[in-house]
Amino acid sequence: MTRSPLSATLIPLVPLAALGWPLARVINQEPYQQQVEVEEVNAGPLIQADLQITAAHPFERVEVTAGDATWTFTADEDIKEIYFPKDDAVILTVTAIWPEDTPESAILLTLRPDGRLDRSDTLWGYLEVTKEIKFIWDPAP
Repeated sequence: MTRSPLSATLIPLVPLAALGWPLARVINQEPYQQQVEVEEVNAGPLIQADLQITAAHPFERVEVTAGDATWTFTADEDIKEIYFPKDDAVILTVTAIWPEDTPESAILLTLRPDGRLDRSDTLWGYLEVTKEIKFIWDPAP
């Protein structure tokens, strides 16, 4: 006696249906989201900005300080998300350290604040150099 076509089709599909539900749960998981560490300069209205550095030669470390906050860039980092007070100017103290045997080099520091024009400045030196940079924007109307 032969089986009916319906039962011949449904019997092989039962194990697939049993595996389908756990597989759907695995596939439909929320994507992994990396937590971003944000450092604030001080309380009050703040502006979000991207702080980017571009180096002519590999550096050991670059530290950027504004008020009480310090952001440290290592050789494999080139951009950080920062927050600074909503003033018409911001003063950044930048310290760059290069390895020995590195010739005089340059680091371009670019600040890209939300809703404001980008500002950039270049830091020149060798071994270790510190520079104070002041970025100014026109007052809001």
